[in-house]
Amino acid sequence: MSEPIKVLIVDDIASTLDNLQKLLSFEPDIQVVGTAMNGKEGIEQAKKLAPDLVLMDVNMPIMDGLGLVRELKAHEDTRRIPVVAVTGFDSPERRAAALKAGCVGYITKPIDVRTFPAEIARYLGG
Repeated sequence: MSEPIKVLIVDDIASTLDNLQKLLSFEPDIQVVGTAMNGKEGIEQAKKLAPDLVLMDVNMPIMDGLGLVRELKAHEDTRRIPVVAVTGFDSPERRAAALKAGCVGYITKPIDVRTFPAEIARYLGG
């Protein structure tokens, strides 16, 4: 058996963090290694934990998700970590901004629990 996918979740809403952790806990190939409640904490956690993937909200206090992804992509030790936006905003402009900032994917809430783990795995190649 291969190593599980290590995921860091960054979202400013505690219930969303909890729900995503619970959802992913049912997946034997995915391990949530950490959480953060804003972009600044997300950067610190990404540097410390070296996740295989970061799932992040776009709208957060202190540093938003786009700032987080730009910052991760600016540093040698974190630039190769794929980042996927998980957000309640589904507009072509926001999607384009996230992808331009460096996200490899854009998933809108509410999350489809049946396809979410497969979507995560799909973005690891990006």
